[in-house]
Amino acid sequence: MPKGIGSTIVKLLLASLLVGLVMRWMGVTPRSLIANFGATVERLFNNLAGFFGWAVDYVLVGAVIVVPIWLVIFLLDWTKRKRGS
Repeated sequence: MPKGIGSTIVKLLLASLLVGLVMRWMGVTPRSLIANFGATVERLFNNLAGFFGWAVDYVLVGAVIVVPIWLVIFLLDWTKRKRGS
């Protein structure tokens, strides 16, 4: 066996497990995946688009607070470094 094939197999198994868990959470079964492949892909795309749409809203709300605080800290640090030079 080539070097590292065992770890590659373990990684593939873990990735398959995680993807399988997510797909089952979204209601996809192996049988429905094969029987309704086109509809399944469309449903997965819609679920992922909905998730990212949901995440973007939360990221934007959080950014309203986080970015100004980061900017103030960055500018204070930048002025300290400029004075030290």
